[in-house]
Amino acid sequence: MVGRTAREQLRLRKQALILQSEVNRRLLESEWQQLQAATSWMGEARRLGQKARSWWPLLASVAGFLAVRGFKKSSPFLGRTGSVLSLITTALSLWKQTRAKTGEQKSEAS
Repeated sequence: MVGRTAREQLRLRKQALILQSEVNRRLLESEWQQLQAATSWMGEARRLGQKARSWWPLLASVAGFLAVRGFKKSSPFLGRTGSVLSLITTALSLWKQTRAKTGEQKSEAS
């Protein structure tokens, strides 16, 4: 049978563990809130990207117009070829990004 002092020590130990557990819960909650606050800009950027998706065709048209206008001013063939290749690689990377986002949205919707 457990003595009176041993029971008292066990009771005190139990209270200490409960208090320590509560402190750890509060710390975890605080850290979680800090993490959410630090990453909230990512959600905003994602929503902005989704809203801007309808503008991509217009922006591509404007970029094409400006590129053609720039080609008329420059005469060297190699300079124009480099500009075209640069424009193509940029357009290709944008297209891949929008396709990847569209695929992610479709998989989330399923």
